[in-house]
Amino acid sequence: MACVGRWAAARWIAFFLVAFLAAPRVTAQAREPGKWIDLAGYRTVESAITTTIKKTSASSTDSPGYLGVLVEAADRASLRVTEVVANSPASRSGLKIGDQILRMDGRHGLTPELFRTLLQTRNAGDQVKLHIRRGESVKDVTATLTATSRALRLGQKRARMGVFVDDTAPGDGAPVKYVFPNSPAAKAGLKPGDVILKLNNVSLGETLRYGDALHEYKPGDSVKVMVQGQAGGKPREMTLTLIGETVPVFPGKGSPGTGSWDTRFNTTWKKNTFRLAVVGIEFSDVKRNAAITTKNWAEAIFSVNTYTKQSVTGQKTFGSLHDYYLEQSFKKLKVLGKCFDFVTVAKKRFEYATAFGQGKTAVLGEALTKLYARDGKDALKGYDGIFFIYAGDRAKTNRGGLFWPHKGYFFHQGKRWNYFIVPEGGERMTDNSVICHEFGHMLGLPDLYARPENPGSEGAGLWCAMSNQTGGGRPQHFSAWSKERLGWITPALIDPTIKQKLILAPIQASPKECYKILARPDGSEYFLLENRQRKGFDQSLPGEGMLIWRVVGNRPILEESHGIQGPAGPRVFLDAVPFPSPANNAFTPYTTPSSRAQLGGGLPVHITNIRRLRDGRIAFQIGYEYY
Repeated sequence: MACVGRWAAARWIAFFLVAFLAAPRVTAQAREPGKWIDLAGYRTVESAITTTIKKTSASSTDSPGYLGVLVEAADRASLRVTEVVANSPASRSGLKIGDQILRMDGRHGLTPELFRTLLQTRNAGDQVKLHIRRGESVKDVTATLTATSRALRLGQKRARMGVFVDDTAPGDGAPVKYVFPNSPAAKAGLKPGDVILKLNNVSLGETLRYGDALHEYKPGDSVKVMVQGQAGGKPREMTLTLIGETVPVFPGKGSPGTGSWDTRFNTTWKKNTFRLAVVGIEFSDVKRNAAITTKNWAEAIFSVNTYTKQSVTGQKTFGSLHDYYLEQSFKKLKVLGKCFDFVTVAKKRFEYATAFGQGKTAVLGEALTKLYARDGKDALKGYDGIFFIYAGDRAKTNRGGLFWPHKGYFFHQGKRWNYFIVPEGGERMTDNSVICHEFGHMLGLPDLYARPENPGSEGAGLWCAMSNQTGGGRPQHFSAWSKERLGWITPALIDPTIKQKLILAPIQASPKECYKILARPDGSEYFLLENRQRKGFDQSLPGEGMLIWRVVGNRPILEESHGIQGPAGPRVFLDAVPFPSPANNAFTPYTTPSSRAQLGGGLPVHITNIRRLRDGRIAFQIGYEYY
């Protein structure tokens, strides 16, 4: 008996140890298949070292900043100045040959490559602070960068103060030959015979002509001008605001229009509630499916946590449109409203399908007229938009036709209405996949699929519901870019040059579980990192892990871990799209895909040692460059 008792006790001790080791741990370790990972020193989104976006100066241009020095490595962490260009920002700051640059804007460990990269991330007009050693003394110097080039643009108005100068005169300064009446120069008291010595404390002369100096500014900039009078005496200072030169306009030509890749979406919905009216339309020849009632549509659109079994026509359901948006907005958006009974319009369905121009939406106005006649003129009072359901299966139509599922707007009785439209589905009730996508347009989101009118374009594939939906009534979540645009998430802003070890939990865990890695300090290009797992409406995802979205030109581009680029990238080897994958456990300037900034002059982004943890989180390092 004693032996049996000892055996039983040993068995329970072994079971306890196995259970203890198998349980998720919130200590400094987590388990990857086959090994333990030491997470000491790792930070979460709550404790990560964050940064701010550095706005460009008011007088900056699109050109990278220019300092005007030649440097070499003085030792492993500092630089020696070997050449200084005359009248460059470096020379005007007092930088000299032989100076040793110890830090740039507080950044240690400078190499010629890092120094060049940091300068390329700055724009003309930005200031840089250099901590230098000169002989036995140490000091700070500040330089205002100029442009590497000052290319002109058609239609560009160059900055002018309203004077004509002799830019070929020898010696210092620019002699004024003529002052234009009512110009800023005339109003400031500048006269012919005066000599302009400095612009914003920058000396003019043979090494920097007046015209070249003025290229650094744009209309509206204020400049401080130092002037020597014709009679000599003490120079005087004046401040004036530059104006734009007159640009000839060809007769009969107006200003060119402006546009974007999708001009329908200029703003996004920021309110906590969207009131949606659902209006069904049936035709003289195509009637609605009598088995699908108004109550059934109300359940599909507005119910809360009950539309999880099957639709009235027998298809599996996973939640209402309201449930879908409540989940991925972290309960920041409620979709409320009413489903109105179908109204019958006068013509056959194909007659409306063949309408074009403004007449294309005539059926929608006719439907509202019928609705007001039946339910009262205030039936739609207080609603933010309309969801039209047209009777029958999906009509055969081309992209751009009324019956192609889409979002648009129309005017009725002096009011503009935003709407979207999808088919009822006929014998099979239309599921929520396409409905949730089209409602995303109502919130201001654009299509993110590859545009058929733009061959070779790359979409987001199955990784964002504003691209291709996973279908079957369970649309996947939006991308991190879409969620941030709507104000649903707040990414932690990260400087990639600051070394950190980071952990990223699934994005469903918190609106803060996302990192924004700057590719350029001004935020004109960056990466969004989100951890997508098969949870909730994301259960149909083809893969799990960390998605990296490059955002440039205010458009997200998915960087696929498998390394296949172009239109096919988001659609092949789907389980290897998220990081890490057998193809990549890093994303750096030297991997495929590469983290190099598309706009040029970017920060060095090294996201390395990407690993999945057993609890679904992702661990990685930022700023660690492995060789």
